[in-house]
Amino acid sequence: MPNTPYIAGAAESSDESLSKFPDWREGVAILIERAWLGVLVATAVFLFFFFQARRQIPYYRSTATLLVEAQIPKILNYQDILAYNTRNLEYFNTHINALHSRNMMAQALARSGLAKDPRFLPGQTPEEQAEAAQGFVTVTAVEKSRMINLVVEHPDPRIASDLANALAQAYIQQDLDNRMSASMQAIDWLRERSEEYREKLEKGLLELQEYREKTQSVSLEEDQNIVIEKLKALNSTLTAAQTERIQAETTWKSVQGQIDAQVPTPQIAAVLNDPGVQTSLQKLQDQQRIVAGLQQRYRAQHPDLQQALELEQKLRKQFEDACAGAIYALKSRFEMLAEQERNLQAALEEQEKEAFELDRKLVRYNELKRNIEADQEIHQAVIARMKEASISESLPTDVIRLAEEARPAKAPFRPRPGQAMVRGVAFGLVLGLGAIFLFYYADHRFRRNEEVERLLGMPVLATVPLIGDKTIQARGLISHLKQTSEVAESFRTLRASLLLREDVRNAPVLMITSAGPGEGKSLIATNLAISLAQDGRRTLLVGADLRRPVLSTIFGQERERAGLAEVLKGEIAWKDALLAQDVQNLDVMLSGRIPSHPSELLGRKPLAEFLREARGLYQHVIIDAPPVLGVSDALVLLPNADGVLFVVRYGVTHSLGASHAALKIKESGTPCMGSIMNGVNLKSVANYYYYRRYGGYAYRHYRAQAADSVPPSDG
Repeated sequence: MPNTPYIAGAAESSDESLSKFPDWREGVAILIERAWLGVLVATAVFLFFFFQARRQIPYYRSTATLLVEAQIPKILNYQDILAYNTRNLEYFNTHINALHSRNMMAQALARSGLAKDPRFLPGQTPEEQAEAAQGFVTVTAVEKSRMINLVVEHPDPRIASDLANALAQAYIQQDLDNRMSASMQAIDWLRERSEEYREKLEKGLLELQEYREKTQSVSLEEDQNIVIEKLKALNSTLTAAQTERIQAETTWKSVQGQIDAQVPTPQIAAVLNDPGVQTSLQKLQDQQRIVAGLQQRYRAQHPDLQQALELEQKLRKQFEDACAGAIYALKSRFEMLAEQERNLQAALEEQEKEAFELDRKLVRYNELKRNIEADQEIHQAVIARMKEASISESLPTDVIRLAEEARPAKAPFRPRPGQAMVRGVAFGLVLGLGAIFLFYYADHRFRRNEEVERLLGMPVLATVPLIGDKTIQARGLISHLKQTSEVAESFRTLRASLLLREDVRNAPVLMITSAGPGEGKSLIATNLAISLAQDGRRTLLVGADLRRPVLSTIFGQERERAGLAEVLKGEIAWKDALLAQDVQNLDVMLSGRIPSHPSELLGRKPLAEFLREARGLYQHVIIDAPPVLGVSDALVLLPNADGVLFVVRYGVTHSLGASHAALKIKESGTPCMGSIMNGVNLKSVANYYYYRRYGGYAYRHYRAQAADSVPPSDG
């Protein structure tokens, strides 16, 4: 149940697991409640199936099976590509449609003699018989096989089997005739094609020879291989030269960039990667270390230091010469590789032109050669097939054969009374259950507590059974007059549910209302007040329904007796309007005489002052309020109440109206403590199962107490 903040304690007392739809227990109660409807619908459906089966004419079924072999007539080799797959759906559909054609049926009736049989459609023309017989036949392909079933249904079992066998034999004979005719036509056709392709082959050979002489080439295929091989070699050499040129160019540009940037020569030497340069650089660096050591030991005029400096200058000159030579060699190698690449590119382009020229010659050459080869192959195939057809003079005869002939059935396949009754029971149960739940969902009246909690979002605090007493006074005072009854126990349950909650104990003014009139709110208010008073709690019952007052009738008072209406008009003090009762701790204030404007009267300030004083003298003030819908009296009373109890009448209150009333209570801001299900008929089988699952022990307990209190009879 969704959280409803306007309901007091809803977050604690509501069952979060309630779903939008009934659970299985509620479903069982729904089934039991409307079992009569389900039985009625199921019986009607069963009887329909039963009598429908009894009135049908018995039909017998016979089946003949055709086997379609995998052999397909072959005229030319290249037609294998177009051959039908016997497992293909289109292939079987062709046979099925041919078997079910009217022409095929007419041939079967004529060959088998059924057309003249007086038992089979007498007094009709052959065309009419063929068209009518199609309705008796069903042609189906057997799944995952090469078989076709011919199923015939007819009131006469002998005619059913004869018609199935006649149709099968007629189709086999027709297929044989068609293939023999095709064989003769194939021989003539092959002879014509053989002469035609012989002439085309001779003409193609002459054209090929003229083209060779014109192009002055003996074999263009060999020339093409040489040109292509040379082209591949040049392409590989060019690729290698381009790779080597790119490497040299990259190195040269790197060195040239450093020279332009005036990078020191030792740093350029690292990029040159020349052994002579590296050796000179190593010697120069070694001499520089020697000079550095001598400079630390001697002065500048020392002979050893002077000699070392001269050697350093000599080595530096050698290093610079080596660098210059390496740079020149690098530049020369780059220019040489670039020139080599240009030469190879030119040679490759020349070879490509030669290859293109050769390709142009090969186009026409290959076309002529392919035509000759195709004509030669077709001519040979035509000659071979023509010889085979001349020898056999017919195609294979076992493409379609009768795998199993039809036999007369011993028992009719329909109608079958047993199956009809089983279907009747199954459909009856399904439709019966559907009718039960259809009427349940179409009926918007509340019948279960879960419906109230699910649709109104408020917990059901108690369930009040239907009171069998005839007078309204007996029903209104039943908690006092019959304290051991189930009804009195239900009000004690309601009292306990309310007193267990702290928000109810802190809300002395409880307003009892409902969505519409006739739902028992006055009965609930009276008996709840009596139950609270029986618990030793000072309680005041106020009749606030100023339009249709009921409390005066319940307590046996005249309607003209002063009450709430006179108090609100200021004619009497509210304590003078109280009516003492036999029930200890209970005071009652009747509605009084019916005023002309009840809503305006209830909205006056005296009502708030009266309730404020009553809160100080009574533990509970129960207000019997008007219904929420139809009049505004209840909405006027809501701001003066500490809490609301919403009464729902079993089988009377509609969910749409109750939802609208609950929404109005929510908008008022007055907390709703919960709802009360009133008027439940426990004598109903469904309600006895549903509402007494947990109350049976308490009811038996009170009955036992009542039995013990009866004195034994003397005789």
